[in-house]
Amino acid sequence: MKKKMTRLMAAMLALVMLAGCGSGTKKETTAGAETKVQETQAKIETEAGTQEQTQPKETESGKTAESGSTGDTRMVVDATGEEVEVPAHPQAIAVMPPVVPNMVYALQGYADNMIAITPSAYAGWEISIMKELAPELADVDTAVIASASEINMEELAAMKPDLVICWDTQTDQAAKLRSLGIPVVMLTAATDMDTLRSMITMLGDILNCQEQAAKMMAWYNEVEGYVNGKSDQVQALADEDRPRVLHFMYAEELNIYANGVNPYITDWVGGQNIKLEGASAETSSPTMEEILAYDPEIVFLSNFDNVTPEDLYNNRLEGQDWSNVSAVKNHKVYKVPCGLYRWAPPNTIEKPLYVLWQASVIQPEIFADVDMRAEIKDFFKEFFQYELTEEQIDFVLHTELNR
Repeated sequence: MKKKMTRLMAAMLALVMLAGCGSGTKKETTAGAETKVQETQAKIETEAGTQEQTQPKETESGKTAESGSTGDTRMVVDATGEEVEVPAHPQAIAVMPPVVPNMVYALQGYADNMIAITPSAYAGWEISIMKELAPELADVDTAVIASASEINMEELAAMKPDLVICWDTQTDQAAKLRSLGIPVVMLTAATDMDTLRSMITMLGDILNCQEQAAKMMAWYNEVEGYVNGKSDQVQALADEDRPRVLHFMYAEELNIYANGVNPYITDWVGGQNIKLEGASAETSSPTMEEILAYDPEIVFLSNFDNVTPEDLYNNRLEGQDWSNVSAVKNHKVYKVPCGLYRWAPPNTIEKPLYVLWQASVIQPEIFADVDMRAEIKDFFKEFFQYELTEEQIDFVLHTELNR
């Protein structure tokens, strides 16, 4: 797997990146945000100024715009079908969805044009390798977008963003910002690997980073091809050879990933998912009694809370009794890795790494050729030209917690 992936990465690395692409602390004042805009403008002018073209460049949406000047704009189509005029090189991006900043960074190769993100996104940055790659987010504003529903519109408008990214469910916020003349693009959250691909490709077009997005998609396709190459072995598994998996989002609240990308991956690589009914299905929160009846053989803990495998092994969670659960008795509780961002959410750009990690944990014999340390190291080297140390790889994999 590693050799196959390395050949692909080497070939894709030859792609020429478009200008400005791929190459925290919390409250920031409006004046501070404007300073960040000026710094980013200077960076973009430096990167793009030598690449001015005399002929208009046709964008994927069919519109034309001259590249090389920070005043240039392009027309893009967002997830709602809305045609939006956006900067060719955004200098001041506000990102409402907590899971999207990691994608913006991964596609651009820098983050200093992000002027506002959510506290949850910032918390993810603090516990990730992205803190090393994008230290410029240390002073990003996290007060103006407190959550998806708590947004200080006046403060946000005063920061003069030239691009706002939000979910397609945030229609009221988008309408208000557009009425103020602020470009807003809307994304649809992924529910499976195909919609995740579509989201990344669309975001790559919005950010004018189509080459990096295409490179990412080639990697996604390679990992999918690898896993599908094992499909005969996976499909031949008897039910008793498919371990029962429970994947928490918030373990203390018994809130799990019951639908969408993660259960799909679990089934894809040879595991089983819990089937919820009634109120539990509506909230994605099974009762402890339902969990005991399901008796998970593998438990995954996300990075949205500080719960560790030891907490389950030692029954430290109030109101929960894990002493007779197979995953606990057999020492198969795992803290999900966290690299550029948390791997558990559906919309992390590192999802192929999560696919490989789940596969190696759920069916270690079928996927015995997966070397997660090598895969992680290759990902950061090929996409960000960043050489992880062995200690950093341990940090990503939570080696100490998962011992």
